[in-house]
Amino acid sequence: MFRRSLLLLICILPLVSLTSCFDAKEITEWTYVYSIGMEKGVSDKLRMTIQAPSMRGGKGVGGGSGGSGGGQASDIETITIDCPSFYSGVNMLNSFMSRQINYMHTKYLVFSESLAREGIDSYITGFIRGRQVRRQINVIVTKGSASEFLSEHTTTISSSLSKKQQNMIDQADITGFFSTATYGEMLNAAKSPYSQPIAILAALNNESKFKEGEGTGKTPFKTSGDYYAGELVRKGGSRAEFLGTAVFDGGKMVGELNGDETRTLLMVRDEFKRGFYVEKDPKEEGKFVMVDVRREKSPDIKVRFEKGNPTIDVKIFLEGDILAIQSTIDYESMELKPVLEDAVKRQIKKHLDRTIKKCQDVNSDVFKFGSIAAMHFLTIPEWEDYNWLKRFKDAKVNTQIDFIIRRAGTVLKSSEMWPAEGKKGG
Repeated sequence: MFRRSLLLLICILPLVSLTSCFDAKEITEWTYVYSIGMEKGVSDKLRMTIQAPSMRGGKGVGGGSGGSGGGQASDIETITIDCPSFYSGVNMLNSFMSRQINYMHTKYLVFSESLAREGIDSYITGFIRGRQVRRQINVIVTKGSASEFLSEHTTTISSSLSKKQQNMIDQADITGFFSTATYGEMLNAAKSPYSQPIAILAALNNESKFKEGEGTGKTPFKTSGDYYAGELVRKGGSRAEFLGTAVFDGGKMVGELNGDETRTLLMVRDEFKRGFYVEKDPKEEGKFVMVDVRREKSPDIKVRFEKGNPTIDVKIFLEGDILAIQSTIDYESMELKPVLEDAVKRQIKKHLDRTIKKCQDVNSDVFKFGSIAAMHFLTIPEWEDYNWLKRFKDAKVNTQIDFIIRRAGTVLKSSEMWPAEGKKGG
C-alpha cells in the first residue's frame, strides 16, 4: 500500500511543477498605459482617456486607433472613449486594440474639475480593487477637459513621456507649488475621520495673458506663487502647468489653493522642502530681495480644547539663503539681517493665515490637524462621536513663523554700483 501511494505521489508531483506560468504573457502582448483621464461622458456616463506608447517606428506593432497627441505624436497615442465605468471602458478599449491594456505602471490619474466638484467617490473607491492598480499613482485635477489635457501633455524637453511625468512630479520638491498627492493617500484621507484629501491642480495655459510689446515693468506686486494652474503669464514650452492644490471634502472637490497657499499647506503637513521667495525690499521701494527658503525642522503643532472647542497652535521652522538683493543694501550685516527675516516671516504668515481661513470656509482639514487632536480622546468611538471634520471650521488657529537667514550665497557683503557720475550717495 505504501509503495503504491509513493508511486502515485511521484507521478503527481511532476505534473504540478511542470505547469509553469500558464497565464504568463510576453511583453509584446501588453500596452502599458502612462496616464488615465476621467471626465463626464457625452454619449455615456464617463469619458475615459488613456495615454500609451504607440509602438511605431520599429518598436513593435501596437494596436488601437484614435487621435494622437501633439509633440512626438508617433511615440504617444491618446485614445478617448465614452463608457459606463472604468473597467467596462477597459474592456471596450481591448475590443479594438491588439495589445491588452496594462495600467501597472500608470503615473497620472487625471480628473476634470467638473467631475471632481460633482464627486469622484465612486471612481477612487472602486478603482483600487484591480490588481494592476498601484497606490503611488499621482492624482491630478485639471481645469477643463481631461482628454485635452493629456493630449497636450506629451514630450517636449524630456526624451520620453514616462520620464517627463516623473520629472514634473519631482519639481514639487524644488518649488513647493504643488504636492505629490498620490492615489493611496487620497483614498486613505477620504475614508479617514482625521483629515481630508488633496490633489494636484493642473491646467493648460493658452498664453492669453501674455502681451506682446515692450512693457514698463510697473505692475502691482505679485509673488511667483500668486497664481493658479493655467494662469502664468508666459509664452512657449509645454502648455500643461502643475500649480496649486485641489481641496476635497470626502470625494468632492470644494476649493483650490494657489502656489503660495500650497507652500504653507505643505509646511504644516511637513512636506515642504524648499522654494524661492520674492520679497519687497524693506528699505527701498520698487526693489526686491530673493530668498531660497527651506524647511529647518518639523512643525510644532499643539491642539487643546476649551469647553469642547479646539484651539490649534502652529509654529513653522524655516531657514534660507539670500539669492539676490536688487537695491544692493547690505542685508547680510548683523544689523539689517533681522529686518529682512521679519519681512519674510510676515509674508509667509500672511499666506498661512489665508490658507487656513480658506480651508475652514469649506470645512476641509487638509492640514491633518485631526491626527493630533485625536490624542485627547481615550477611545476611537469617543473621537468619532466628536466628529472633528465637522468642527474644524470652528477651531481657533494661532500661527507663528520662525525664519533665519543662514547664508548669503557667494557674496559676503553687498556693494553699490559705481557709475561715471560717482558712487551713489557718495
